Amino acid sequence: MTKRIHQIFSVASAVVVIVAIVWGFALVGSPGTTRLLRFDRQRMEDLQTIVREIQSLCRYPDVKDGLKRPLPASLDKLAELARVRRINLTDPQTGQRYEYTVTSETTYELCATFSLDRSSDVEVFWNHSTGRHCFEVDVFDPP
Repeated sequence: MTKRIHQIFSVASAVVVIVAIVWGFALVGSPGTTRLLRFDRQRMEDLQTIVREIQSLCRYPDVKDGLKRPLPASLDKLAELARVRRINLTDPQTGQRYEYTVTSETTYELCATFSLDRSSDVEVFWNHSTGRHCFEVDVFDPP
């Protein structure tokens, strides 16, 4: 009888452990997915830092239509001029540089390659699909 109880307890314990592991993966995702999500979060943080630095350098806080200075010609120039935070210019996973293109006197485009889709109800400007995605930013209407 005691041996039978031990067998039942062993099987029940194994089932509980397996269910807990499967449930954990369902809630959090696999380690690989979690890693990709971490890379995408770092990319977003990098791009948001770039936007904030450009805002800080180029726009007067209380002036509606005035620029303090023109948009930086490149991310290297922005990194030289940065005042608040150091600018990370490269993708944390691939090492490739983020893309930055000035499209007008007050607008620019920031591009990065993302591992996963982002479709959030919060900060919807920063939603993106998997793969290369560009964000069009206006100095006078920042995200």
